[in-house]
Amino acid sequence: MTTPALQEKEEARLYDELRSALEEVEEGKQRHKILKHMIRQLKFAKWRKERFHRFVQYFQGVRPATIWIMLATGALMPVVLFSIFIWVSLWVE
Repeated sequence: MTTPALQEKEEARLYDELRSALEEVEEGKQRHKILKHMIRQLKFAKWRKERFHRFVQYFQGVRPATIWIMLATGALMPVVLFSIFIWVSLWVE
């Protein structure tokens, strides 16, 4: 998971990379191809930033105890479901 500061740095890096790539390449198809590729990367970075904004906000406010409870629940859930499956199978027989 990336923080908003890291996302902004990544966006700035992509803009710098776009600027330098456009300076290196002459006019023509190659420049157009590089420009389209970089624009696609920037759109994806922006989309990801908007998409995960809600999750980033939620996990910034989560206390460590809550995370441990989530992990323990996730780890024990398969054991509980398997036990229920075995119990039901024995009861049905």
